[in-house]
Amino acid sequence: MYDVEFLKRLREKVAEWEDTTVRERLSVAEEKRPRFFSGSGELTIMRTYTPLDIAETDYLDEIGLPGQHPYTRGIDPTGYRAFRPTLGFYAGYGSGESANKRYRQLYAAGSRDIGLALDLPTQLGLDSDDPMAEGEVGKVGLAIDTVEDLERALRGIPLTALKTGTVGNCIGPWALALFMVLCGRAGLNTSRLGVRLQNDPLKEYTGRGTFIFDPAVAVDLASDVVAYMHQHLPYWEPQWSCSTTMRWGGCTASQEIGFGIANLLCYAKAAQAKGVKPEDYLPRVDLHMSSDNDLFEEVAKFRAVRRLWAKIAEDEFNTRDPRVLSLRISVYTAANRLTAREPLNNVVRSTIHVLAAMLAGIDHITAPAYDEALALPTFESTRLANLTKHILAQEENIGATVDPLGGSYYVESLTNQIEEKGRYWFDEVQKTGGAESAAASGYYLSEMAKGQYCTQKEIESGERKVIGVNMFVLDQGVRFPLFKGDPRGEAKQVRRIARVRKKRDKRQVEKSLDHVSFVAQAKTKGESVNIVPAVLEAVKALATEGEIFASLRRVYGDYAPPAVF
Repeated sequence: MYDVEFLKRLREKVAEWEDTTVRERLSVAEEKRPRFFSGSGELTIMRTYTPLDIAETDYLDEIGLPGQHPYTRGIDPTGYRAFRPTLGFYAGYGSGESANKRYRQLYAAGSRDIGLALDLPTQLGLDSDDPMAEGEVGKVGLAIDTVEDLERALRGIPLTALKTGTVGNCIGPWALALFMVLCGRAGLNTSRLGVRLQNDPLKEYTGRGTFIFDPAVAVDLASDVVAYMHQHLPYWEPQWSCSTTMRWGGCTASQEIGFGIANLLCYAKAAQAKGVKPEDYLPRVDLHMSSDNDLFEEVAKFRAVRRLWAKIAEDEFNTRDPRVLSLRISVYTAANRLTAREPLNNVVRSTIHVLAAMLAGIDHITAPAYDEALALPTFESTRLANLTKHILAQEENIGATVDPLGGSYYVESLTNQIEEKGRYWFDEVQKTGGAESAAASGYYLSEMAKGQYCTQKEIESGERKVIGVNMFVLDQGVRFPLFKGDPRGEAKQVRRIARVRKKRDKRQVEKSLDHVSFVAQAKTKGESVNIVPAVLEAVKALATEGEIFASLRRVYGDYAPPAVF
C-alpha cells in the first residue's frame, strides 16, 4: 500500500520519536502500567500506530469498499444511510396476562418488533406443573404450555402489524409449530405475520444450559426447522447462530469469531444436507454476537469476522456468490458487563457497546436494560435501552458515513490481528471434529472457563478496573425502582394447564404423541424424515409442550454434559 522509501523514512522517524519525544516525557512521568492490553486481554496495544502497522495490508483484497468482497467494511454499500432501525424489544414474564400487559405497553410505545422471552421450564421442554419447574414458572420469561398461552400473551395486538418470535433454541420444532397454529386459529395466512426463531441449540451447551438432547440430535432437529421453513415458510427467519454466551462466559474477541463461525458453518452444512442451498440459507440467518467494553477492539472484531467468514465460506462452499460470502451480523450487547452495584453506570456502558456495533455497521442491535443485573427490567429501563441506538443515529449522526473507522492504522491493525487469531480458533474447533464435537466434548466450556477465571482474577486484584465495583465505590447503594412480577402467576398457570387437559380430545392427543415418537424413532434409524409435521399435529391437538418433549425424550434420552475443570 505504501512506497518502500516512505516506509523506510517513517521507520526512522518513529525510532527518533521514541528516542527523543517519548523518552523525555517518560523521564518525568511513568505510564500507568508497563504494558497495555485490549479489553479481552489478548492483544498488546502499542503507544501509537502508523502506516508501518498495516504496510502489508492490501487495500483492495483485505479492506475494499462497503458492500463488496471481502465485506470488511460492511455488507451494505450505504450502511445506515438507507437503513431504518426498528424499535424492537425482547421481553416477557409470568403468565399470558402478565406478559400481555408488557407487550401492549411496548406496542403502544411504537414497537412493532417484539421477541418473546420464555421462562426456563418452557425452554427446557417442561410443563408448568412439572415438579422440576417449581419456582421457575414465569420467573425470567413467559410461561407457555400450549398455543392458548401464546394467544393470551398476544391478545389485543394486531398480528398483521407485528414481527415476533422467540429464542426457542432446543425446542425449535415446537416453537415453529406454535406460531403456525397461532396463525391458523386466528384465520391468518402465515405470510401476514413476521416470525424470527433463534433455533440455535449449540448456544445452550455454552450458555444457560437449557439443552435437552445430545448436540448431534439437537442440531438435526434444528435443521429440520430450517428445511421445513425453507419449503413452506420462506418469509420467516429460521435461525441465528449465537456467540454471545461464549463471549459472556469468558471467550476473547478472536475466540468469539472463530467459535461463532464454526457454529454457523455447522448449521449451514446441516441445512445443506437437507436440501437447503447455502445461497438460500445464509441470507435468512445471521451471526448473533456480543459487543464488549473495548470500543476499538469490538469494531475491529466485527470487521474481522465479516472478512474471515468470506474467506472460509468461499473455501467451504467453493463459491464467490455474495449471498453466501456476505455475513449478516446482529448484536445483543454485553449484558455480562453490567453491574448490580451502581446500576445506573450501566447506561454509559451499554451506550458504548451500542456505539461500537454501530461504528462497525451491525445490521440489528439490541441492548439490555441497565437494571437487568438485578431483576427483569422495568418498562422504562427497557425502552431507554432500545432508544440508545436511535439517539446515536438520529441525534449524534452516527452512520452518516459507512465504516467511519476504516483506514485507522489502529483499527486496521487490530482487525488483521483478530482475524489471524480467529482463524486459529476456527481451525482448533475443526480439529475436534467441528462445532458439535466441540460442544459435546466440553472444549468450548473449557476455553470459556480459562477466560472467565483470568478476568475474575484481574477484577479481584484490581488490575481490571470496574467503576463502582473496585474503583470509585460508594459507601451506600443508589435506590431506584425494581420490577416485581406476579407472585400468583405460577399457581394460575398450573390451574390453567389442568383445565386444558380436561377439555381436549385425549385420543387425538395420544395419537399425535405416538406419531412424534414414531418419527423420532425413524430418524434414529437414518430415515430422511422431518419432525416438524408430527409436532405441528400435536400442538394442534393441544398436547402440552412437556408431553411432546417427553415423547422425544423416550427416544433420544437426556443429555449429560461433560465435567469441565
